[in-house]
Amino acid sequence: MSKIALMIDFGSTYSKFTAVDLDSVKIVGRVTLPTDSQKNLINCYSQGKEKILQQIETDQPIEEYFCSSAWGGFRMVAIGLTATLTAQAAQRAALGAGTRILKTYYYRLKDAQVEEIRDADPDVILLTGGTDGGNHDITCDNASVLNRILDHGVILYAGNQDAVSEIKQIFTNPKIKVYYTENVMPSVNVLNPVPVRTIAQEIFMKKIIQTEGISDVAQHSTLPIIPTPTAVLKAAHLLAEGTESEKGIGPLMIVDIGGATTDIHSVGNGLPKTDDTFFEGLAEPYLKRTVEGDLGMRSSARSLVKSKGLAEFQTQLGPDWTIEDIESACSTRTGQADYIAPTDREKYFDNNLALVAADFAMERHAGRLRKQHSDNRMVYYQTGKDLRQFHTVIGTGGVIVHNDDPVKILKASFQVEEDILKPTDPKCLVDKQYLISTLGILSQKYPEAALKLLKEALI
Repeated sequence: MSKIALMIDFGSTYSKFTAVDLDSVKIVGRVTLPTDSQKNLINCYSQGKEKILQQIETDQPIEEYFCSSAWGGFRMVAIGLTATLTAQAAQRAALGAGTRILKTYYYRLKDAQVEEIRDADPDVILLTGGTDGGNHDITCDNASVLNRILDHGVILYAGNQDAVSEIKQIFTNPKIKVYYTENVMPSVNVLNPVPVRTIAQEIFMKKIIQTEGISDVAQHSTLPIIPTPTAVLKAAHLLAEGTESEKGIGPLMIVDIGGATTDIHSVGNGLPKTDDTFFEGLAEPYLKRTVEGDLGMRSSARSLVKSKGLAEFQTQLGPDWTIEDIESACSTRTGQADYIAPTDREKYFDNNLALVAADFAMERHAGRLRKQHSDNRMVYYQTGKDLRQFHTVIGTGGVIVHNDDPVKILKASFQVEEDILKPTDPKCLVDKQYLISTLGILSQKYPEAALKLLKEALI
């Protein structure tokens, strides 16, 4: 009988079960169920697996692989030395680890800020600051105030390595667990994200096992549970780069418009390609993820409209929509995470929300270009990634997957202004079967099968 792999993505609202026949490399079973509460997660798992087993025929042991974004995901606070350098570096490394950044702090922490962090109760606090051999007084001061005020917590130190011994002496609070890893920015403008991502995912695993309902489920997983955003990034990396025996499709982006956030993933360098363009600022990670917590279709609907401007959004909708109509539509969506637009008018509203989300999220992910006259010629200075070089944009998320014209939404993220380096005219693909995260999980052990299925699934 065939060898089967079962991938399960536990989401905040729905959980997706996908069975793959590893011999024929085909999807042989799919089930979607409400995730329910934490206490009922084992019931969700059992029901989903039972339904999958009804769809397939095998007497072989089934390998199971899980990812999870349930209950708000993995929440992090990032602390750096300066807003423009170490705080940015910390944020980029953290997002690549599949975390959700609650807030970023920089320079010297005040007592009130640490009390704010304590009340926010993040899953982990990323403490950075200073290049190796550089300033560590402020970082040590920040460690001291965290040690004094926090009554519990997990801290990941990824700052100046010359300060590690002093930092270890400072953290005497027995209620704080501290992890240490390499500096996220060992020298100016150089980003070192991988060690932070590795430890952050280890912390995620320990944290999620403690969540009620997960521990019973986790014992069935062949590999440790990973955050869903990490699974998506793994799939994107595989699809772009390929394997030893199968080519990838090259630099790409994923636009994921959800109810609470809009996530953008990019795989590629995006460095200057011409002799008259020079890169400046913090180096960009090859695998980059940004999460826009104010650009969501449901719980963040009000802030999404606000980002556009209420009057401008009303103009975009047209004369049939009043301010009161917009506010009512937003209220309905923020109160119902699983709301499905029942009429053409409500679908039209959703589509316009999606246009704004795609536009603003891509703008924030993209690099910038400034020009300057020098020696009788024009030269250009680039910060961030040049997304004009990315020739494939993949759309996912309910509003794209279930849309009659998903390409229209994706095109809202394309370049309009010359100085914002958004994609120009890429090929648009859609993850119609919600398989990106699922196949990202599979790629951990079976990259060849995952790549084949990814290429087949994207329309």
